[in-house]
Amino acid sequence: MSSSTRIVVPTEGHGGLTSPRSAHFGHAPSFTIVEVVDGRTVGVTTLVNPPHTHGGCGATVQLLAGSDVSVALVVGMGRGPLSKMQSVGITPFFDDVSETPEAAVAAYLSGELAPFGDDRACSGH
Repeated sequence: MSSSTRIVVPTEGHGGLTSPRSAHFGHAPSFTIVEVVDGRTVGVTTLVNPPHTHGGCGATVQLLAGSDVSVALVVGMGRGPLSKMQSVGITPFFDDVSETPEAAVAAYLSGELAPFGDDRACSGH
């Protein structure tokens, strides 16, 4: 039986495997979703980040949950989106080193990334 995971990485511009990563989840212009089966990339899609409305990143988290994302590789985000992600079954991991989604996914697959905990969450802007 194969193992499939959909991984999201906040990105600049239109997204894609070689796009620069966005440093803050809620303000990312786009998201690159990488589908991995048995440790190999089998698909890449991109989504435009919806504008912030009342409730902040809630619409974004719901969009990602609706896209069957189960893992997020992030540099920074607030406690609200962190809590919302966890409540819909998306597990965020911290990565402030990888420059592209391709590199971030490789770091995740090799076990180099730690879960993104409340201690890393932004406290406001």
